[in-house]
Amino acid sequence: MTDFILKLLGARVESAGDIAGVKLAFHGGLPLGWVVLLALALGALTWWTYQNSPVTLTTTRKLTLATLRILFLFSILLLLMRPVLAFTVEGSVRRSLLFLVDASASMQIKDPRITPDDLKRAALARNLIDPTKGLSQPVEAARATGLAQLARLDLVKGVLKNERLDILPKLDQEFELVPFTFGDSVVALPRLRPELIAGEAEVKRAKKKATVQQFDWVDKLDANGATTPIGDSLRDAVTRKRGQPLAGVVLVTDGANNSGVSPREIAAQLKQEGVPLYIYGIGITSPRDIIVANLFAPEVSFVKDEVAVNVRVRSQGLAGEKAVVKLKVGDGTVAEKEIIFGPDGEQVVPLRFTPDLIGDFELTASIDARDDETVKDNNSRSQHLRVIDAKIKVLLVEQSPRWEYHYLHAMLTRDRRIETKTVLFEGDSSLTRGDDSQFLASFPANKEELFKFDLVIFGDVDPKALSAEQMKNLSEYVSKFGGALVMVAGKRFSPGAYRRTLMEQMLPVEFETVALAANLAETVAEKPIHLTLTPAGKTSTMMRLSDKDEENAAFWKQLPPIYWTAKVSRAKPGAEVLLVDPDPLKETRFGKMPVLAVQQYGLGQTMFVGTDNTWRWRKNAGDVYFTTFWGQIAQRMALPHMIGGSKKTQLTTDRQNFITGERVNIYARLYRAGFEPVLEPVVKGIYALRTNEAAAVEVQLRPVPDQAGVYRGEFIAPGAGSYKFHVDQDPETRLDFNVTTPQYELGETAMNEPLLREMAALSGGAFYREEDLYKLCDEIKNKTERVRSPLEVELWASPFYFMLMLLLVTSEWVLRKMSHLK
Repeated sequence: MTDFILKLLGARVESAGDIAGVKLAFHGGLPLGWVVLLALALGALTWWTYQNSPVTLTTTRKLTLATLRILFLFSILLLLMRPVLAFTVEGSVRRSLLFLVDASASMQIKDPRITPDDLKRAALARNLIDPTKGLSQPVEAARATGLAQLARLDLVKGVLKNERLDILPKLDQEFELVPFTFGDSVVALPRLRPELIAGEAEVKRAKKKATVQQFDWVDKLDANGATTPIGDSLRDAVTRKRGQPLAGVVLVTDGANNSGVSPREIAAQLKQEGVPLYIYGIGITSPRDIIVANLFAPEVSFVKDEVAVNVRVRSQGLAGEKAVVKLKVGDGTVAEKEIIFGPDGEQVVPLRFTPDLIGDFELTASIDARDDETVKDNNSRSQHLRVIDAKIKVLLVEQSPRWEYHYLHAMLTRDRRIETKTVLFEGDSSLTRGDDSQFLASFPANKEELFKFDLVIFGDVDPKALSAEQMKNLSEYVSKFGGALVMVAGKRFSPGAYRRTLMEQMLPVEFETVALAANLAETVAEKPIHLTLTPAGKTSTMMRLSDKDEENAAFWKQLPPIYWTAKVSRAKPGAEVLLVDPDPLKETRFGKMPVLAVQQYGLGQTMFVGTDNTWRWRKNAGDVYFTTFWGQIAQRMALPHMIGGSKKTQLTTDRQNFITGERVNIYARLYRAGFEPVLEPVVKGIYALRTNEAAAVEVQLRPVPDQAGVYRGEFIAPGAGSYKFHVDQDPETRLDFNVTTPQYELGETAMNEPLLREMAALSGGAFYREEDLYKLCDEIKNKTERVRSPLEVELWASPFYFMLMLLLVTSEWVLRKMSHLK
């Protein structure tokens, strides 16, 4: 109607939208007052003329003829004023609407629809019940075969092909619809336009057929993506259409976001850009499911030594139900525990077992799948376990037999897993006599003697007791040969006396020089100190006094206090602080003062223990806490060097567990006899499944520039399994690693409705379930910003004005003829 009115007035428009306002203006040069005077004069003259017409005319006829003449003359006068109609036309620019469909593996999940509402939603999607009547319809109408176990992707296809909803054609009529799928990456979907399907003359006739064909991508949708980066995908899709007017984004997903940037952050950014999110949530909010989320166990254990395993189990919709967590080594069950599920959430299940055999095993934690579970493939987790029968070789170095030394030496010599040698510089010389003595007369003089140890515990030792060559060997032992060094601070020398030495470079803390006299004069503080775990300390296996997080935190709080800590300024960049002194007087701008810190130093690790008072933890508790603490430190620090095989062949990678398709980087540090570096241009490496060594794959390792003896190789992680890697020149030294199939998409099986609703609200859009979808198109259209534009029509030159003047003069002429006037 708007278009017709404007065209009648002479406006040249194709689509004007709606008229939001109109105003009359005059662009002529004749003053309004003169026009009024002329109009009055002409009107009076016309009235006088008809009043003196023949008396045969009736008064009504005279009045009519006079009025027509006056209006005609007035219209001529208006031409002099050039009247213009100023319209405000409101319309919408045709905008692009992005349509993103989740193509990750979680969309293959067949949700067990048990509740009436979930069944009705499936029936709405499949066009079995009226989409406009929502969930108020009888449940019997929704009980159709196949709906109880319908895959999420099939549900989406049903919605998009539902003729009563007619979502895609409606959106395509109002907007430039741009479809994508997203999973590991964003993929634009090809679609045909009507002009490309038929010739120009056949467009209208083929339009209905074309509409069906241009949405044929719906049937081709699949769901194979290993991840769901919702935030990254939204940012990528919007960036591709940057600079174009966007009506918004329709996002079809279950909300199982598991990688990339925060979707909430992207939603807030889209709000600022005027791009609302209209989110259709797929799935059910609380499906019944058991998920074995993680398995925490040591990668290496000792035969006949108890192994602690923590299994994280997540449950949904199973409050009050029971299940049994089973722990298997190979095919044999070694531990099991019954659990009771609480409200939706996660619980930690501690298990213990004692391995009887040495070798490589697959450690698996599992729960038998239930018939009513959403997904049955996420009920187990596996990890490689290597069981060894060897002893950790520890070198304990001390200046004098202080209290910390007495208890630490006793603990190390009692532990059957540890073989200890001790250097006590101020000890009785008779201690070193005899071939089976645990004491050495001096610190190892050469590399061969030093490098056989897995861990060096360095106490409060005078730096003058070591030669420059011995200090250099100790540095190379850690940095080049993967050894471990632990310094236990003391009041005489450590760490202050090691300022500007190689030891200072190795330690994970920065410290100031402390005068020797001041150290000797320092007395035990009167104020007790209760050390505090850092967030990193709470998760570190070396700081575990209990398998349960709450219990472990309680144990650390109730430990007897210590009365001295070494003054350091801060931890080095890259170091991990596990314990701190909570005293605010010792705090610096870098935070609370570190007491226990650890860092990677070359191939090995170094640790700083900033107190010699841990023996005080024995008060009223005996050896329980002290032995646990130092036993875990000795094992965790020494194991990397211990299981590294030949110290002349060192193989490392950034981690032990990989996912199929990830890049595996292998580093090899290779030495000949006498620890001279290998200098070959290429070294051949080989990896194979531990259960199928015949199917071996070769990898070329090439020298790393400026690092003699260091080689690097890479390959793509193969299929799932447990693998071993070795170099051709030393088949006995191997590196174990595991490859698993990614299970990101099965970690969260419920639709993440809170996240999706929050994203919609942050962006200024809306969230929809199946019962709301019939409103989708209208709500997007109503929220789309309308454009107002001015439009001026020259009324005096329009066809309408000409027709009006012609009508007036013609009417008067006809009436005059009927009245027998000239």
